[in-house]
Amino acid sequence: MKTYHHISFILNTLFVGGALLAGACSDEWNNHYEGKDWQTSGDAPTLMELVKADADLAPFARVVEHVGYDRVLSSPQQLTLWAPVITAEQADSVIALYDSQRGKRDEYNTAITQFVQNHIALYGRSVSTEYKDSVRMMNGKYLLLTASDLAGVTFSKKNVVASNGIMYKLNGKEAFAANVRDYLDLAEGLDSVAAFFEQFDEYELDETSSVQRAIVDGKVVYADSVLRLSNALHGSLGWINREDSSYIFLAPGNEVWAREYARFRPLFNYGDQQENRDSVADLNAHFAIIRGRLFNRNIQRSIEDSIYNTNYVNYRGYYGLNVFDRPYDAGGILNGLTPKVCSNGLVYVDNEGRIDAKKTFLQPRYILASSARTRTTPQLYDANNEIKSAMNATVRSVAADTSMFKQQSLLKEENFLEIEPLVFSGSIKNGNSSMYFYLPNTFSNLYYNVYVVMVPASASTDAGSAPVQLPVRFQVYYNERLATPRSTGAKDSQGRDDANDDLGFTAPNRDAVLAVQDEAFKDDNRHYITTGTDVDVICIDRARKPALSYYNYFTSSTTPTKEAVMRYRLTTDVTARNLEKTQTNVMRINRIIYIPFETEEEAKAFQLDLSNFKEYNIGL
Repeated sequence: MKTYHHISFILNTLFVGGALLAGACSDEWNNHYEGKDWQTSGDAPTLMELVKADADLAPFARVVEHVGYDRVLSSPQQLTLWAPVITAEQADSVIALYDSQRGKRDEYNTAITQFVQNHIALYGRSVSTEYKDSVRMMNGKYLLLTASDLAGVTFSKKNVVASNGIMYKLNGKEAFAANVRDYLDLAEGLDSVAAFFEQFDEYELDETSSVQRAIVDGKVVYADSVLRLSNALHGSLGWINREDSSYIFLAPGNEVWAREYARFRPLFNYGDQQENRDSVADLNAHFAIIRGRLFNRNIQRSIEDSIYNTNYVNYRGYYGLNVFDRPYDAGGILNGLTPKVCSNGLVYVDNEGRIDAKKTFLQPRYILASSARTRTTPQLYDANNEIKSAMNATVRSVAADTSMFKQQSLLKEENFLEIEPLVFSGSIKNGNSSMYFYLPNTFSNLYYNVYVVMVPASASTDAGSAPVQLPVRFQVYYNERLATPRSTGAKDSQGRDDANDDLGFTAPNRDAVLAVQDEAFKDDNRHYITTGTDVDVICIDRARKPALSYYNYFTSSTTPTKEAVMRYRLTTDVTARNLEKTQTNVMRINRIIYIPFETEEEAKAFQLDLSNFKEYNIGL
């Protein structure tokens, strides 16, 4: 049947003038209503018959019959009806509104959800002298019922017994109280965000609110089926359709919606391996606009000091992400805006674009080197180009002694990955090691700066003699996933293997060695060298602009190595003469940091200072 959705502004302006007082009734009419003509409630008329027996309710009866609710008010299901006295013109307006929405599903017809269902509740409810309680109407709204009124609208008759419930006669109509979700359809200028929510609307049978008629072959047959709104966005962002919730929504106006979509859509350029890639891209671009704008008031400490949205993670390492300080002060996201008060919260309209994407989804990220989900070890080949080992190094996670470092922010999780070359019989003494790192949740058409955090041997908490502290000499290679994977066995013009590897990247022999980006750690144009004594934060790539995106909020992969777009290989390159004398071929890596920028100039000018920098390990 019907539920509250697709709010129309017309119902907010209907029935101007407040409650209408009913005229005096005859004694015969009173006797009929108060049950003096029957012996039991079973002998009483139905609610629909009571409505039709009252001339004052004729306009309301005409609405009920036109929208098909006469069968509901005639069914055996016990209901309570607050029958409003309205004018013929008001009835015409509701009927016209209903007819204008006939092409839509019943659940979207606002004449029913905002007017008819706003005057009916399940089960019979009678009131006494001191009665006061909230009543859930068929449209899900809660209205306060007292001995003399319903939500402030008085009744001229009450506790009138019908065979299928109780009827009250209202001196006017009940106003529809829009919740946050309702208001998106009600307000001017929010059509775009309202349409986005609507895409995910599904309706499920509400058995407790539906009107039962009979049981046939063991199954309930409903005289009228009440459907309740279900929406995936509500689960992801906030239950803004629930009357017992309390939210703040900084809703994007239509111009902001269009402007931010044009800004974010290029960030989601997917390759052929992504099913329905255009639809996924549109979805993520729209979700990027809205994901930082909903705030649950029930979990805020003080919205004057700071406000955090529904994507906030309550963990000390993530404070700052999805948090907006002093929202009502100058420059705050709610400063100068006037809220619309709804039944379950507040709606502010943003016509400027007040949410900083760097505080929501365009945040700096890092991967821990010790996480096996984001790294692989290259295979080791012999002189005949045959696989000698599935790995070219031994790796282990080592606990770090952070007490030796003054700035604790230099390390994350207090561990590091130690990568040491394998030793084979007959192999050269100075065998080097490599490690692939894959960057999850990256975007296309942004410029990335990438950093590696390396620690000295003295950072280990392992017992025993401390290893010799020597610098590490290494190179960095880059590879990027193909938009369209090549076929197995493909060759280039020179006869070299040109097929993508098992993970969808260009052929392994096409890894491109990168020029040194960080002068502080430069050994030559292609080699970095660490200090060997300090925690070194080294820029290994600057202003890298990937062609493809690897980001999908709803279905993030659990195996980033199989779907990531950007891959870096760090390889030691120590000569036999220098090995264990002046340099080491053992890499000790805490993490990889990658930071997105919207312009190349911003990326190239950026200087990383970890002492006051926030990076996040969310959503790998």
